[in-house]
Amino acid sequence: SGTELEAEQVARTVLYAPHGSVRPAANFLVADSDYVEVLTEIDIQTPIPDAVKQRRVNRGFFFVGCRFNDQMLRTYARQLMKRSTGPHFAVIDSATLTRNERRFLAEGAITVIDMPIRNAAARLVGVDASQD
Repeated sequence: SGTELEAEQVARTVLYAPHGSVRPAANFLVADSDYVEVLTEIDIQTPIPDAVKQRRVNRGFFFVGCRFNDQMLRTYARQLMKRSTGPHFAVIDSATLTRNERRFLAEGAITVIDMPIRNAAARLVGVDASQD
């Protein structure tokens, strides 16, 4: 629902939307100036929820629905992964990757799960993506 949980309430899986969301507070990153503001704070980790900080100590990130075709997005992702042990994964159709994205994924040791997001989402929830 977009609400930050207390540590004892956190489920096994945490969905972290680092770019923000409409709910609950309509806080989201849109312009480069938004990213610059957050990046100045992220080095000391203030914009990252405690549940994410605690979990990433011995876990990695699973990027779904993200592209890394913009320098600001790559920088932001690097900062998020900075104190994480990994492994990291990204669901991306590899045929659509740019040269910079390929380099970023290799440098970050991010394993690509090569499939369209629609198919990956369907598999995650146990649905056949070919059925509509």
